[in-house]
Amino acid sequence: MEDHSEVFEAALGLDWPWYVDRISFDDETRMLLIHLNFEAGGTFTCGSCGSGGCKAYDTIPKQWRHLDFLGHRAFLCGPSPRVECPTCGIRQAVLPWADRRQRLTRPFEEMVVAMAREMPMVAVARLVGEHDTRLRRVVGRHRNRK
Repeated sequence: MEDHSEVFEAALGLDWPWYVDRISFDDETRMLLIHLNFEAGGTFTCGSCGSGGCKAYDTIPKQWRHLDFLGHRAFLCGPSPRVECPTCGIRQAVLPWADRRQRLTRPFEEMVVAMAREMPMVAVARLVGEHDTRLRRVVGRHRNRK
């Protein structure tokens, strides 16, 4: 597959230190996998207090459901760094595409919330290929933010 990392970086709105490492397509499952990584020496924001400039302490590999791409399920795959915050200690870093402890990207969640305003949750779940219970939690979380 020809590398279109720059296009996906722009579409995802990634800033330094994040970048698209590679893109793969699983023919069997018909899923687009966008593999993310970050530059060595990159700094992050503490997810607890919002302090910036924190160095990565360690990472955990994760996967987040993203908006479909040309009718295929798309996922962001990559490290989820924990940082060493001078105020809080070791904490999860803020990710530019997803909220803490969530496995769906913000754009995916926003699409689900918009769809849920117009149709029953069971129909939304069927269209996006996710369980309706998970999507109900997303909609409830977004309602509580208002």
